Amino acid sequence: MQTLIRILCLIAASALLPRVAIADDEIAKPIVPAAKEHLAQGTKLYRLRDFDKAIEEYKAGALVEDAPVFHYNLGQCYRQLGRPEDAIWHYQRFLDRANPLPPKYKQATEDFIRDMKAEVEKRLIAKPIEPTPIVKPATDTKLPQRTIVDPADPWYTDGFGWGLTGTGAIASGVSIWLLVDAKGLDDQANMTASQQTQDTLRNRASQRRLAGEIVGVAGGVALVAGIVKLALSPKPTTRVVGASLDLIPTPGGLAITGRF
Repeated sequence: MQTLIRILCLIAASALLPRVAIADDEIAKPIVPAAKEHLAQGTKLYRLRDFDKAIEEYKAGALVEDAPVFHYNLGQCYRQLGRPEDAIWHYQRFLDRANPLPPKYKQATEDFIRDMKAEVEKRLIAKPIEPTPIVKPATDTKLPQRTIVDPADPWYTDGFGWGLTGTGAIASGVSIWLLVDAKGLDDQANMTASQQTQDTLRNRASQRRLAGEIVGVAGGVALVAGIVKLALSPKPTTRVVGASLDLIPTPGGLAITGRF
């Protein structure tokens, strides 16, 4: 019963109010000629039910002179187009700016606002409920990375390095012995009276000296190479290893596999 009475009151109030352009002298109208022209053109378009173009005229007029009547008429256009949110905004702006406002306009506009809010709520209720998204469990779980140190063989176990060093040391010793022996042969030649014996001893000393020099050079190279090889023995290395767990569905449940 209350709803019926409310509807009848709304119809009566609507009958008292112009549906678009307010003609009552109690509501301030635009005084700028251009704004008045846009108001008149918008009203003509509204009566032809061309609401989109009527909105353009009313907005153009409001840009020239922001008279409250434009907001009431815009609210009416948006209501006709089924855009309740926009209609509510302009109806409320009309109530805020048209001050003082005659009771008949205030009541009718508040009724329009109430109807538009009810329409908004109805649309919200009519919207389908979105299904809750199903979040699938992760099948690949990353585990924290870890650092692994790969130890290297100690320097004193480097057989090749020690072989070079030993060979160089032995060769150096042989070289020294050959050079010392060559010196001794030279001394013997100097103390021998026979020229033939001197020549023989000096010839042997020269051969020993040459052999000592060659062996000495080779031994020195081998000794240095061996020492360098031992000094440059491989050092321990580090590497970062990632790990992950995979969950694999099986008839009996879940199987866990991993990479480490």
